[in-house]
Amino acid sequence: MKPIKPCKTCGLKPKYANSNFCWGCLKAREKTIKEEKAFLKKERHESTKGFKESLRKTLHKKAWKLMSEIVRRTGANLDGYNECYTCGAVKRYTEMNAGHYKHDRLDFDFRNVRCQCVKCNQHNSGELDLYAERLIRENGLEWFNKLVQDSWRHKGYSVEDLVAIIEDLKIKLENLK
Repeated sequence: MKPIKPCKTCGLKPKYANSNFCWGCLKAREKTIKEEKAFLKKERHESTKGFKESLRKTLHKKAWKLMSEIVRRTGANLDGYNECYTCGAVKRYTEMNAGHYKHDRLDFDFRNVRCQCVKCNQHNSGELDLYAERLIRENGLEWFNKLVQDSWRHKGYSVEDLVAIIEDLKIKLENLK
């Protein structure tokens, strides 16, 4: 019978004669290998286009939630009531939406986003004709044309852009509270 060699890792006597490792070291080694495989799998997954797009969408939603609260709180009076930008209805800011003139392009540009009631923003598609008319009346045609040109030039928000936007919006929201 062959003598049992000590564990290669800790020097203890192995549980099985044909093993080079004791039971504890064998389990630790299996755990390390499993963790390495999981890490590599996660790394491969995170490098895919689908994961990056999913992350971008998640960050966009988070940033929009912050932006919406800032816009709705900004115009609210001390009692928490705000006026709809397009129809003039007065409601509690929690019952309002943040509507925007140019969708998916200048979502986080304060020139583009105003407080709107649910009826105007969701049921009447933002009342874009009234929205544009009021923007022009308040800021002038030249300003409005620049806003539209900026929306054409905007290429979208990257993950890095959204992370920076979220940090900035968190600070602005804290200053409002």
